[in-house]
Amino acid sequence: MVVGRRWIVAVGALCCALLGMSGVANAAAVPLTNVVAKPIANGGSCPSSPVTAPAGGHRDFCVSFSTTTGPGRDVKDMVIDLPPGVVGDPSATPTKCDVSTFETGTCPSTTRVGTVASNVNVSTAAGLLAADTAVGGEVFNLTPNATEPARLGIRLDQGLGTLSPVKLQAGVRVRVPDASLRSITNDIPNALAFGALHLNSMALTLWGTHSGLRTPFISLPTRCDVPAITTLTVTSYDGQTSSGTSEFTPANCGAVPFTPTLETTPKQVPFDEPGAASATLVVPGTDTPVAGEQLRQSYLRRVALQLPAGLALNPPLGNGLIPCTEAEFAQNADAAPGCPASSEIGTVAFTTPIFDQPLAGKVYFGEPKPGTFLRNFVSVEDPRLRIKLVGDVTVDPDTGAITNIFDDSPQVPFTRFQFTYNGGDRAVLTGPETCGTRTVVAAMSPWSATPTQAPTDTFDTIGCLPPAFAPTLTATLPDTQAGGNAALTVQIARPDRNLRLSTAKVSLPPGLTGRLPAVPACNVADARAGACADASQVGTAKVAVGTGPAPLSLPGKVYLTEGIDGSIAGLATVVDTKIPALDLGTVVVMSKLLLRPDTGIDVLTDPLPQALRGIPTAYRSIDLTIDKPGFMQNATSCADQPLHGLFTAVGGTTATADAPYAATGCDKLPFAPKLTASVGSPGQVAKGKHPALKVTIEQASGQAAMSRTVVSLPDGIGVDLKNLKAICTDEQLASTTCPASSKIGTVTADTPLLPNQLSGGAYLMQGATKGGLPGIALDLGLVRLKGTVALGRRLVTTFDNIPDVPLRRLVLTLTGGDSAVLATSKGLCTQTPTVLAAYAGHNGKTGNQTVDAALVGCPGLSGTGTLSGVAKRRPSLRLLLAATKGLKELRVKPPSAFTVASARSVRKSGRFLVAGKRYKGSSVSWSKGQIVFKAPKGRTSRSPQLSVPKGVLRLKRKVKVGSTQTFTVTGIRADGTRVSTKIKVKAAR
Repeated sequence: MVVGRRWIVAVGALCCALLGMSGVANAAAVPLTNVVAKPIANGGSCPSSPVTAPAGGHRDFCVSFSTTTGPGRDVKDMVIDLPPGVVGDPSATPTKCDVSTFETGTCPSTTRVGTVASNVNVSTAAGLLAADTAVGGEVFNLTPNATEPARLGIRLDQGLGTLSPVKLQAGVRVRVPDASLRSITNDIPNALAFGALHLNSMALTLWGTHSGLRTPFISLPTRCDVPAITTLTVTSYDGQTSSGTSEFTPANCGAVPFTPTLETTPKQVPFDEPGAASATLVVPGTDTPVAGEQLRQSYLRRVALQLPAGLALNPPLGNGLIPCTEAEFAQNADAAPGCPASSEIGTVAFTTPIFDQPLAGKVYFGEPKPGTFLRNFVSVEDPRLRIKLVGDVTVDPDTGAITNIFDDSPQVPFTRFQFTYNGGDRAVLTGPETCGTRTVVAAMSPWSATPTQAPTDTFDTIGCLPPAFAPTLTATLPDTQAGGNAALTVQIARPDRNLRLSTAKVSLPPGLTGRLPAVPACNVADARAGACADASQVGTAKVAVGTGPAPLSLPGKVYLTEGIDGSIAGLATVVDTKIPALDLGTVVVMSKLLLRPDTGIDVLTDPLPQALRGIPTAYRSIDLTIDKPGFMQNATSCADQPLHGLFTAVGGTTATADAPYAATGCDKLPFAPKLTASVGSPGQVAKGKHPALKVTIEQASGQAAMSRTVVSLPDGIGVDLKNLKAICTDEQLASTTCPASSKIGTVTADTPLLPNQLSGGAYLMQGATKGGLPGIALDLGLVRLKGTVALGRRLVTTFDNIPDVPLRRLVLTLTGGDSAVLATSKGLCTQTPTVLAAYAGHNGKTGNQTVDAALVGCPGLSGTGTLSGVAKRRPSLRLLLAATKGLKELRVKPPSAFTVASARSVRKSGRFLVAGKRYKGSSVSWSKGQIVFKAPKGRTSRSPQLSVPKGVLRLKRKVKVGSTQTFTVTGIRADGTRVSTKIKVKAAR
């Protein structure tokens, strides 16, 4: 019939306890009355002998009821649900009686745990044999089957005379939701060999203490704030069900003893290393005498197991971890959890006097819920006793200290409960970073009114090594073709058991850089919020965190951002920490792209977050892959140029590391700069004047960057020493505080690496030698170039060590005027001023160029023209020059798309015309890329016409009909004065 038993259940990091119940009767459709379930005086009469129920004490427990018999109404099945905390101890008897012995009626008296009294009617087919017959008997402690914690045998044999005894067995189960006990008795007989037996009432007494018991059998609840309710449910032979309840309230909970202790293992924990860890809650298993009563320890209601700061959660726990859902755990189901094997993160073991061996269970990583991102599901997985608990885990966001909390645990007694976190590659915990003694605290609250206890235990962190910080740096590029597109992967790796990485600066060599205009930059505010558009993504990231051999790898994306605090641009590395088991949010780390004086890029990270919601992020490696097509390019120098890393640990320790890099295939990279120049300014072209000078250097895309250039100014242009009023020092140049009077011109530059044109000033710099000519500096803001000036037959300016930066166009203008530094030693308009240029590229190639400078400020020249025949690639040209002083020579430079068929065709077909007629004695020739028209010797022309018929000009590439083509015309007068103009003509069919 009713069964009680004493259990041990340990769940999560805490223990459970049982309840008790109090008396109220309730009848249902089947006549069931006078239901009583309450403690009585030991040895008293059930259901009388009322007694105060001392919390945690041992009293006989009485369950009684009455029923009205009738056709089909006899009780067939009976279920008794005891209150939580009313428990029985099957080990209270020296031995147990096996079921076969019970059926033969020979159970020894030492297996008795209670008595039973009933009132029956016995009848035969002929009529009533006996009415209201009192039938008594005994309750035995039987050997349970493999799925039961206990089984009771009830033998009714007193008062039946010669009639056969009635033998009933009641199996006991533990109800999973609250760990209370359920007694189930089926097929109660209502027939005898000669007739029928009708049960009128039954009173079952289970002993608290008794002379035949070695320990008390029944223990009462240790909770006094709510009634302890027993529910009795009976089912009749005709299928009707009726239930009734009874309640009682334990008293004097403040007197219940509660003296738990705590044990932790291992006692020595290696520093900064993952491993298994256990905490064992210990509750004394013996009673304590209190005011004449023997009271058991209070059941545990709540435990908060507080681990010390430093003993932290280890992110590799998340590798392959699939959390267990609430549906899979099925907290209230009497069945093993259906959690995935990957969610198992620990084990539990608990010891109880009821079982010879500790019962085992598992700890599962529970599915997070809103407000609680870490949960433990604990299951005691024994078919005789199945307890399931859900515990919350909190992590201090500042210290990382972990607390396991289990609230409202079932009232189940235990003597030892061990909670173990797994070790191995996916260890839950990792040891502190520093050595010393640390304390674990278990704040344990009882179901009784006894104060909360907080037992402690300690462990030592050992094996600390001298602080080490030795990050490594590697760089990988699938394609290293000089000047070509690049995809770069940079990995920063930190060995295990090293100081934690705080910041990193990776210096890229000059030339290995990105084309910022190729990607729309993300707004910094959006980047910090992790909200950059896909168009701004330039690569991917992979971040590995945690201690031990298998850190957790987290993916991320890398976005180009606008400049941050004065940087030319930035990178936002956005890492999504959401994995099936954990979601610590989106982490954004900002990095500045800083331009060095050598135009190399430094990538400097902001301080890395050292914890996410209190979980340490011990960075083991950070991989950044920048592979946006067309964004990065290789250097145009094939010299060995390592990437350099400077790393800072938490606490300030620094370390450096290099990664080799060298571009390849420099011989395949073209190098062909083009220079154009103009010299002069109105009123400043005569001898002794101060002309302006403009030099333009252009390069097509895909060429090697220039490493050195030497520019020789036209003959007759020197330096006016008296105008050298001020110079700029290196320190002033670096701080952009050069004196205004040291500025001698302006400079602009276009590079595909930057979205905007660079501009700045040209300054006189202190020379390399005392008393020598000053140098020249070009300050473009982000880039500064310093050159030397030498004076010989020509004024020569040399720029050495030009950074490996591709320049589409650089324009240097030196100011003219009376205070300018350049001066003429002869008139400019009577010569063809030439500029000499010598170049060297970063790929090792060189080049030379001689350029006729356009004259500015000399008498003008203008004209019109026609160009036809471009559709058939047989163009003809006709130019008409406006009236000017007599010209003895004209030179026509075609656009780059044009050349001539041959010098002979020019001589034979080219025409110098005046008033539409050939100028007799004139000549036409091809020289240095120009068509030269000469008047007859000793003669000049005021309004010449120049004609180049079909067959002379040839197209080097297709020219679009309707496009504008520019021809440069230079005229030489009889006095040697030069004039020039650019005539724009529209290409006709």
